[in-house]
Amino acid sequence: MLDSSKKKGKKLDFNIRSLIMLITIGVLFFFLLLFLLYITNKGILNALLPFAMILVTAMLATQFVLLLRFFNAIKLIDQNANQLSKGNLNISDVLANRTQGLETLTIAFNDMKRNLLDFIENTKSNVIVLTDAVDKVMKSIDMSLKGNEQIASNMSVTSEKAHSQLHIVKDTLDSINEMKDRVNSITSSLENIENFVEDTVEKTKAGTDHLDKYIEQMDVISSDLGEATDFISTLNDDLKEIDQFGKLIMNITEQLKLLSLNSAVEAARAGEAGKGFAVVAQEMNKLSAATRDSIGQINNFIQNIMSSNEKVSVSIGSVFESFNLSKDIFQSVKDSFETINKNANILNDDMKKVYVEAKDISDKTHVIYDQGNILHDASNEISSITQDVAAVTQEQLAENEEINSQILSLQNMLSSIESLLKRYKTAVTPVSETSAKPLKFVMMSPMDHPFWRSVRQGALYAENELKDKNATIEYIGFEQMDNTAFADTLKEKIEQGCDGLILPGIISGIEEQISLANRKNIPVISFNCDFTPGIKRLSYFGPDVEESARIAGEILASAMEGEGQFAFLSGDITNPINRLRRDTIMSSIKKYKDISLATEIEVNEDDGYVYKNIRDILQKFYKLKMIVIISGGVSSAAKAIQQSDRVGSTKIICFDYDDEIIDLIRKGVVHAALGQDPFGQGHDPIIHLYNHIVAGETPEDVNHTRTEILDINNVG
Repeated sequence: MLDSSKKKGKKLDFNIRSLIMLITIGVLFFFLLLFLLYITNKGILNALLPFAMILVTAMLATQFVLLLRFFNAIKLIDQNANQLSKGNLNISDVLANRTQGLETLTIAFNDMKRNLLDFIENTKSNVIVLTDAVDKVMKSIDMSLKGNEQIASNMSVTSEKAHSQLHIVKDTLDSINEMKDRVNSITSSLENIENFVEDTVEKTKAGTDHLDKYIEQMDVISSDLGEATDFISTLNDDLKEIDQFGKLIMNITEQLKLLSLNSAVEAARAGEAGKGFAVVAQEMNKLSAATRDSIGQINNFIQNIMSSNEKVSVSIGSVFESFNLSKDIFQSVKDSFETINKNANILNDDMKKVYVEAKDISDKTHVIYDQGNILHDASNEISSITQDVAAVTQEQLAENEEINSQILSLQNMLSSIESLLKRYKTAVTPVSETSAKPLKFVMMSPMDHPFWRSVRQGALYAENELKDKNATIEYIGFEQMDNTAFADTLKEKIEQGCDGLILPGIISGIEEQISLANRKNIPVISFNCDFTPGIKRLSYFGPDVEESARIAGEILASAMEGEGQFAFLSGDITNPINRLRRDTIMSSIKKYKDISLATEIEVNEDDGYVYKNIRDILQKFYKLKMIVIISGGVSSAAKAIQQSDRVGSTKIICFDYDDEIIDLIRKGVVHAALGQDPFGQGHDPIIHLYNHIVAGETPEDVNHTRTEILDINNVG
């Protein structure tokens, strides 16, 4: 595709030059013919002379116009070449339709300028990366040097400590081994104690059971003693009744004795007749005496029994009381045995737990002993390694010193590259003065497109240029754009204090914050798009929207070869940039009567919406040549063109580009993309602010970036 385009340029060059040459040859041939007629036939010459003069005049006029356009093209290229020779690369591309006859030279010139710009801007980006890398490496090397020196000074101490640690570990290992033996002995003793306690528990339980049986027997004996006491008491009562009965008999014997005495008296009185009665009385007296003696013996026996019973009763009572007391004592003994049994059970459970814990400690002691052996081996190895590390550290110190020397050489090389880059004027340069006080600039932007990442690269390069001038730049990017969050962050930075603000004019709702900055005398520069009229700012730095749109219109007309239909994807038409681009393009193609607008749609952020609408447009307008995309949606439109098999027949013209659009240009889907120097938009406003504050240089009210045209001729 690139080769065919170059062939086309060469063909155009050849046609223009050939036409000039043909006209020149024709004029010379015509004058030669007139001279021959003048010699041979003056009559014919006089007749043809008016027509000849008209023809010659027309040819000369045509040649003059062609030469004028040719020399204007040479002049335009010469002017840009002159700027290029002075190192000023910050110029817009030359349009090929303005240099007819020199299209190939124009393409080559634009390509050369583009290559220089790409090289310089890429070199600037690489300088940023290399500078950051060198700074980080320098800091790392400094830290490494200090660290290695510290390591080297401490390695001998570490080696000694490691050796001491080795002895300590060995002593500890011996102690652990001794502790292991003691723990094993304790575990064995605890096992014996546990068996003893279990035996004690069983015996106390058996003793408690025996006491229970003994108490039961004691209860039986107590009951029997109670019954014996009752029996003796009853016997005493019976003996008392017998004693009373004996007393009654004694009274009767006394009566019988008295009766016998009376009978003897009466028998004596009766004489012979009373002798038998006297015998009866005598016998009765004997019976009374015998009865009295028997009763006396019985009473003595009863008294002895009662006395014995009284002693037995007292003894049984004493035994009963002693037995009851013994019962209480035995109950207390039983309670003591039960308490002993209970405590023995608790002790048994605790001893089991202690035994389990002691066994666990024993097991862990074995593990610790094994790990101690490992630690001993490791300490021995560490002691050996530290000596090797000490030697390696010394070598590393020497290597770091060598690296440090090479980094200094790299820094000198970067300084040389930066000095070389300053020969080319691709951007504004900072003044030589260094700020007397620390300066802080805040730059804010979206970060949702590669364009803004290029802007940030420019800001980083500006920060690199000002790093030795007492100035810092804080770049704040928003991956997900939110106007409210943007405004809140801006207000926070203003209240915290800063010396300058660089803000894109496309963010709505920040007018109040800019007014606050103006009241605090903080200069504000707008970039990419200017603020709405009435908002005070120091300067605007960004694309010339009207000029780039006019160039887009010329590219559109040239690509359509003066005829055909095109479509507009205008984006949000309420956006002033989109409106100005659209109106300028429409105005620039009005002079081409055969070019017409087929349709226009307003693009939103939905890729599906863009894809569907482009598919519908391509189906409806099958002869559609071009699609002009004012803002977003290029990838979706390209997808629709590719899937509709319209690559080559319908092309896209868009604003701004990234790697994807460059690839689409190579594929022939995108005809041209107009850029606006994002790197410069990130760099120049910061430098303008610094120069304004430090040297009092007030930038122009409007500073336009160069317009970049990327097409198949320079995409390579």
